[in-house]
Amino acid sequence: MQMRLKLFHEAKAPLANGNRRDTLLFLSDEEFESNHGFIQWAFPTNEKSYHNFTAPTLDLESAIWLAENQEFVTFLENMTVRFLEFLQRNRHWVKSHDHNHLRISRALKSIRTLHSYELANWFYESVLKFAGDAERTMPKAYSIWEQKLSKFHDLSAGSFVGLGIGDALGAPVEFCGRGSFPEVTEYLSGGKFDLPAGAWTDDTAMSLCLAQSLIIHDGFEAKDLLERFSKWLEFGENTSTGISVGVGQNTLRTLGTFRRNGTLMAEKVGSKNDGNGSLMRLTAAALYARNSPENARNLASLQSRTTHASDIADECCQFLAELICRIAQGQEYADAKRLSMNHEWSYPLQSILDTPYLDSLPNGIKSSGYVVDTLQSALWAVENSNSFEDAVLKAVNLGDDADTVGAVAGQIAGAIYGYAKIPNKFKNGLAKERQLYVTSQFLS
Repeated sequence: MQMRLKLFHEAKAPLANGNRRDTLLFLSDEEFESNHGFIQWAFPTNEKSYHNFTAPTLDLESAIWLAENQEFVTFLENMTVRFLEFLQRNRHWVKSHDHNHLRISRALKSIRTLHSYELANWFYESVLKFAGDAERTMPKAYSIWEQKLSKFHDLSAGSFVGLGIGDALGAPVEFCGRGSFPEVTEYLSGGKFDLPAGAWTDDTAMSLCLAQSLIIHDGFEAKDLLERFSKWLEFGENTSTGISVGVGQNTLRTLGTFRRNGTLMAEKVGSKNDGNGSLMRLTAAALYARNSPENARNLASLQSRTTHASDIADECCQFLAELICRIAQGQEYADAKRLSMNHEWSYPLQSILDTPYLDSLPNGIKSSGYVVDTLQSALWAVENSNSFEDAVLKAVNLGDDADTVGAVAGQIAGAIYGYAKIPNKFKNGLAKERQLYVTSQFLS
C-alpha cells in the first residue's frame, strides 16, 4: 500500500506546495498550467514519473483501495471534469509538443484503471473534440493516447469481470440437475454454500490469485502461485465472503502435497485428474500474454500443471487461452476459434471443436466437472447467444457444474462484448467488482 497516497486522499495531507486534495479542484487555469507537482497525485498510475521523482507509483493494493473509496471516486470524477474545463478554455496545448500531452496520457490511464473504461473514453472523446485533428497536429501524443485507452482494455475487463459474473450467477444452482430449478435470470442467494447474492466461489478466487502472481512477479512463478492458492484455501484470502468455498478434489490434493513437500507440479493420483479447476481460472494468463498466442498457450499450460496432472486439462487451457488472447486482440470470434484450432489437439478436444453448435439444442451437452464437458458447454452457450447476458445465462442454466460453466462462458463472452456492454445490474451486484475490474487493468 502506498501510504503517501492514502494520507493524501484519506487524511487530506498537503503536498509540498501546500495543496490538499480538495483545493486542487479550485486551482485557477494559470495555477493548473504552472503547477507541475499535483497531477501525479490527482491521477495516480503504476508508471513512474520521470518529471516528478517524489510522485507515488500506484501498486495493485493501493489501486483497489482507491477504486473502492467513494470519496476518491467522486474526486476523480470532479477532477476529470476540471481538467476538461482547462483544456477547453485554453488552446495553447493544441500543437505538436506540450507538457499537457503527458498529463492527458496520465489521466487517461488513471481514469481507466481506477474508475472505468467508459469514463476514460468520455474524457478521451472530449479531448479529441477540443484538439481537432489530433492525429495530424500532435501525432506522437495521439499515438500514446491510443495505447493508453484501447479497445483491448475494455475487452480485458469484460473477460476478467465476466468470469466472476458467470461464477456468481451459477453458484446458487451448482450441483443442481438441469431443469430441476427455476430459470436463473439474476443473482440469487443460497446454494450448497449458502452464499449471498452476487458472491463468487473458487473459480474467481483462484483467478485473482493467478492474476496477482503474474502482476507482482511480472511472469509465472509456480511457488508463489501455489502459496497464493494455499492462502486462499486456508485463510480465505481473495474470497468474496472471507471463507473459501468450492475447492475441487484435484486442487485440494495437490495443495496438500505442496504444503507438505513443496511440490510445484501436480502428480497423478487415481483416475480422476481431468477436472476443470485449471480452466475456470484461466483468463488472467491469456490477458497477461495478450501480444502472443504462443506465450498465452505456454502460460496456460504452466498454470494448469500446478494443480492438474492432466494432459487434456492442459490442452483445454491452451486452447481457451489462445482463443481469449486472439479475441482480446480484436479478432472476430469465428476467426479466433479457427486459428486456435490450428494445432494437433487430441481427439477429446478436437471432437468438441469440430462440432457445430449454432442453433443446436443443449440435449447432448454435458455440463459436468470434466474439463472437456465444461469447455463444450461454454462454447455452446457463447455460440448460441448475441450478448454477454444471454451467453452467461444460457451457461448457468445448464446446471450441474453451473458456476464453472458460467465462469468459462463469462471469460469468452466478456472478451467478445467487452466490459462496457455488460449490463450494469451484473456489474453493480457483483461482490468485490472493483477489485476484479482494477486487477484486469493491471493485467492489461
